Amino acid sequence: MSSYKMIVMDMDDTLLNSENQVSPDTAKYLIELQDKGYHVVLASGRPTEGMLPIARDLHLHEHDSYVISFNGSCTTRVRDGELEAEQSISKKDFDRIVDYCRDNNIFVLTYQDGHIIYEGEHEYMNIESELTGLPMHRTDDLKAFIQNPVAKVLGVDYESHIQELSQAFGGVFNDQIDVTTSKPFFLEFVPHGVSKGNALHSLCEKVGIDISETIAFGDSMNDYSMMEEAGYAVAMGNARDALKEIADFVTLDHNSDGIVYALKKIL
Repeated sequence: MSSYKMIVMDMDDTLLNSENQVSPDTAKYLIELQDKGYHVVLASGRPTEGMLPIARDLHLHEHDSYVISFNGSCTTRVRDGELEAEQSISKKDFDRIVDYCRDNNIFVLTYQDGHIIYEGEHEYMNIESELTGLPMHRTDDLKAFIQNPVAKVLGVDYESHIQELSQAFGGVFNDQIDVTTSKPFFLEFVPHGVSKGNALHSLCEKVGIDISETIAFGDSMNDYSMMEEAGYAVAMGNARDALKEIADFVTLDHNSDGIVYALKKIL
């Protein structure tokens, strides 16, 4: 066995192909690696409920592994759904984010009880539901409907507008809230200090693995922190240029079993 012990990977456009599925070859290989003693962890901007079916398909529950969801806000044990770590956006900050999205004509949604909660309409409004498989619930007023803290808020709009707003933020909404992008049309608002990289650090401490013993795979800017922190960083062939620049290796794209291609070289 190599010096690496944990393999952590983003889902959309990394583990999952354009059909939103794990290829049979990739699934088989990741299951075999776990049988050999490697930890496989999924880390995504997705809500937890939008990750667990794929985690179970990859047998993460049988190997006592974890998913990092909402860009690092939550870490959950797959076997029993036990929440190991959680950070959330306060009601006050949630209202501010909704106001900001309304003022800038961005479609806005959040998550509650396994549902996507949204107001308004947009050409891209169903994308998150199509990706995650979660049902959508419409409300006339998000601020009135949501009364408790949330893990993440998602702004959705056309790529050029999201890019423009993302650059203007420089990663920070206010002292309490950070901003990142996953898909080019998603603007993700998360609690300050929440990132896949920080969540990976905490998980490594919990399971007794040094972060230098991890391999991380990603394609988007919300994977940047995780790839910076990991012992070995792999950018997908379809990754943003910024990720390719910090990667130790650039593999094939997400439609060409890029994860398997890289791991066979590294391990």
